[in-house]
Amino acid sequence: MDLAFQLAENACRKSYEDLPAPVVAATKNFILDTIGAAIAGSSAEGIDAGLQFVRETGGTPQATLLVFGDRLPATAAAMMNGAMCQARDFDPVYEPGVLLPYGPIVAAALAVGESRGASGKELINAVVLGTDLTCRIGKALMSGLGWSRTATLGVFGAALASARLLRLDRERTVCALGLALSSSSGNIQTVIDGSLAKRYQGGFAAEAGVKAALLASRGITGPANVFEGRCGFFNLYESGRYRRESVIEGLGEHFEGAAASIKPYPCAREHHGALAAALRLFAAGVRASDIESVVVRLPPNAFALSGKPFRRTESHTVAAAIGSAAYGVAVALVQGRIALEDFRKDAISRPEVRELAERVQVLEDRTISDAKMLVPQSVVIRLRGGAMREEASLQMPGSPQMPLTPRELKDKFRACLSHSARPLASEQSAAIVHAIEHLESLENVRDLRLPGNP
Repeated sequence: MDLAFQLAENACRKSYEDLPAPVVAATKNFILDTIGAAIAGSSAEGIDAGLQFVRETGGTPQATLLVFGDRLPATAAAMMNGAMCQARDFDPVYEPGVLLPYGPIVAAALAVGESRGASGKELINAVVLGTDLTCRIGKALMSGLGWSRTATLGVFGAALASARLLRLDRERTVCALGLALSSSSGNIQTVIDGSLAKRYQGGFAAEAGVKAALLASRGITGPANVFEGRCGFFNLYESGRYRRESVIEGLGEHFEGAAASIKPYPCAREHHGALAAALRLFAAGVRASDIESVVVRLPPNAFALSGKPFRRTESHTVAAAIGSAAYGVAVALVQGRIALEDFRKDAISRPEVRELAERVQVLEDRTISDAKMLVPQSVVIRLRGGAMREEASLQMPGSPQMPLTPRELKDKFRACLSHSARPLASEQSAAIVHAIEHLESLENVRDLRLPGNP
């Protein structure tokens, strides 16, 4: 029997009351962090064009667009909210699967939850189950990247979360997953090229997941052998390279989405270890004016995505800066901090940052063979005069092994709100935090007071 049946059966059996309290608490933190990322993403490049598109296409008002307040079809709201969640590359990440699961799944769950009048408990349960499925599949994969797993796997989590909010039975949930297979897509080339498509792939996954569940609820069937069929996901997308036991081990007892990380820096996760090392060097007294050269060493997967040079003579997009270890390390060494405002068009043109970024050499650590490993990462600096300084990161900041403090989480959320496309009152931050902290007490998601909601 295909894994789709086991995953669907497990999801149909689980309710909010079955969830361990630590999983509920962690999930609410991830939902809040994702919403914060979306609010910051509302002002990111490319979002205004998508907003124009969904306004022109119109449709039945079912769900609310964050920040802007437009009432849209659930599919359109999921797409745009999903794009905003990932526009700043600041949403939660699951390292063992090399993906960002919460953006597509939270966007889908908010849209369907609002359109169906689901409770806060149902919303939490849907997000837990959707992220559990997506992360389990991601963890099971053995190959390197090519497909963007945030997109190719996010659609399955979005479909499952939507199916739970629609209260589909096992057979129709399998159909939703099968229909999601027909829409599973997204690639890493958009990251390599620094294009705006990267932020929309998460939105496409959210939209397709909602659509798959809605069609399944109306009797449209999908392939049953979703993951292990001859042309199912594992064989077609991953050349049959997966560990089945990673998907089913502890299913229903352990919820893999709770093992995600919260990003401390608004850029590609692949070089966060190098950024943390550079910031420690700055804190130890290293200054950009004293630096002759910098060598950053990254594992192969991180190097493939973040290792390109950042030359002054070339034109760079904001998306390219987000994905550049050389740029990020230069920012850290010039000013001793990395913030959302460092990833704007004017910021990436700063001469002092560009000059140093050009002297940052990023190398691939070929002693590492595991395609998923993100650490160790190191920064070695040669100072003028020949002295050497070095720092290495053996754990990723913001991971379960090195979590952000409660204050750091709140500071990040406030920083996100300050980049909203529409100004938010200072008291709204506390109100949103309170709403998500008490999400389980909400009788109807339509009453969730988020930016943009009436």
